[in-house]
Amino acid sequence: MKGFALLMLAALLFTSTTLTAQILIGPVVGPQVSWVSFDDKDSKSMYSRKPIYGFHAGLGLSFRVHKRFFLHTAFLYSTKGKYLEGKQDQLLRFKSKYNYIDVPMVYTVEFLHKVGKTKQYKFFFGIGPNVSYWLGGKGYLENTQLSEVLVNHIDYKIVFDKEENDYADNQMNVTGANRLQLGLNIQTGFVFEPLGYQKVMFTVRYEAGHSFMSPEGKGTFRQTNEYEDDLRTRIQGLRMSFSYLIDLKNEESKKGKSTINKRKLK
Repeated sequence: MKGFALLMLAALLFTSTTLTAQILIGPVVGPQVSWVSFDDKDSKSMYSRKPIYGFHAGLGLSFRVHKRFFLHTAFLYSTKGKYLEGKQDQLLRFKSKYNYIDVPMVYTVEFLHKVGKTKQYKFFFGIGPNVSYWLGGKGYLENTQLSEVLVNHIDYKIVFDKEENDYADNQMNVTGANRLQLGLNIQTGFVFEPLGYQKVMFTVRYEAGHSFMSPEGKGTFRQTNEYEDDLRTRIQGLRMSFSYLIDLKNEESKKGKSTINKRKLK
């Protein structure tokens, strides 16, 4: 958990330097789809890939940097993954669903658009880094070797850096895991401000990969040696987020006015 603690500290230090007049905070939730890209050409030719559907949820923060420029960040629990089917081994089916803590940090610029005489909304574009910490995951494996010994499939959990044969039959051991990963976000969306001090945001974010999940290691199983999970991969994905943010400083100001009014009534 040392890497996770450093991730949180770095994100807090980064955002604390941007504090200005407006700070908004609130829940973020949404669906997402992810897929992997292989570095190894042989892996690209051996497997067909399909996307995995997941979700993310957590706490969002938005800081006004200057006029219409904002820094958006969030602390999210996120599920990503991959699904492979073998081209050479016709019985191969491999699925992994990974659990992450994601900290996207996106610098955006907003544009105002009016609808009629009274209604208006804002849309924005932005770019920035995505810092992720790999918590673990689970999945299943089917292949010809397992079928030959009458094992239908393996339901497994991911473990990290175990010694040889020091992990269970229902585990996939990942050696040399790169658990702290850095990627790139490209983001767009819409902003609605129903009461002036609140923001309702709809965001579409493309995560353009990240550092390798394991630069040298692979995912291995005790019950089969004919399949090793290639982790020289990058996860890419498309996220849709819904956020409800409240201006903290505006809320504090309202509380102060409420207290003053109560004193006057007394």
